[in-house]
Amino acid sequence: MKSWCSWIGVIGVCLMADLFAQTLGFADRDYHRPDSVAAHYLNHSLADARTLALKLTTPFSGEHEKYRAIFRWVCANIRSDYSLYAKVKQMRKRYESDPTALAIWNQKFNHELYEQLRKKRSTVCTGYAYLIRTLAQHAGIRCEIVDGYARNSQSNLGGRGIPNHSWNAVRLDSVWYLSDATWASSQVYGPDGFYIPHFEESYFLVAPGSFARSHYPLDTSQLFLSCKQSLSDFLHAPLVYAANYRYRLEPVSHPLFFMMIEKGEAVRFVIQKVSDKPIQQLALQANDDQVVFTEVGCENAIMNYQCTYKFNKRGMSVVHVVADGHPVFSYRVKVK
Repeated sequence: MKSWCSWIGVIGVCLMADLFAQTLGFADRDYHRPDSVAAHYLNHSLADARTLALKLTTPFSGEHEKYRAIFRWVCANIRSDYSLYAKVKQMRKRYESDPTALAIWNQKFNHELYEQLRKKRSTVCTGYAYLIRTLAQHAGIRCEIVDGYARNSQSNLGGRGIPNHSWNAVRLDSVWYLSDATWASSQVYGPDGFYIPHFEESYFLVAPGSFARSHYPLDTSQLFLSCKQSLSDFLHAPLVYAANYRYRLEPVSHPLFFMMIEKGEAVRFVIQKVSDKPIQQLALQANDDQVVFTEVGCENAIMNYQCTYKFNKRGMSVVHVVADGHPVFSYRVKVK
């Protein structure tokens, strides 16, 4: 019970601070012009990163617009390399208990990685983060590479966790934001890594409180939060999807990804919404069933929703909370 309460307390406070920061930041910005500049330089050479950075950013005086042009260019021009990703994943697993050996391998591999990035325009997360930082620094923007843990349906669901990802922290108008060009640029499907270009706005500039739901840095100072959840809380929380950066929903009743219940047990789910983005329908999907949440009151601009679902089938169930057809987070439920 202590773990649940501490998790709710930390995340709740950070999310409210996050909401305030995002309101002050960029919610009302129009990025049409920087997006157009990025599109104008499609397929521009990477031989001279400084020249490319100046072409992308010189038309703008504001740091937000400059960074947007850089981010959109990278997402549109660099391809994810699934075979390279599989190699990195294998080596990280091999050296999981030997950080010194992993650091030596990383140093050798990074040279190969950056050469492929320049020549073939394909890379993995480290290459994306490196290129974003390089272009941003040429434009006079403070930007860092962040290494750490990311969660998806195959990685870091419970356990001790394996560092598996890199992203960027960027300081714009004296405020720190986090962004993930790898996840923003594409989706990869299937065991063979079929690559589909797709720009996901949700990963462009994310306030730290929200970003901490899916990314956790090795250096916790790069959370940029005064109240920090532990790595264990991060690894055991419900799995969060991109849409939740927009809807900003919080699980109140069940803050852990894995649940164990008895057959026939009715489970009550309670969700809070901490943004003003309207939701037409919030639903729970489990075992080919769908149950619609109902509103149960609003307090301090936070809307509460609830629904109850009875698990009548033994075995493992994947449960999704879906807002207007978009999954926002999920659980794994073992029914005994």
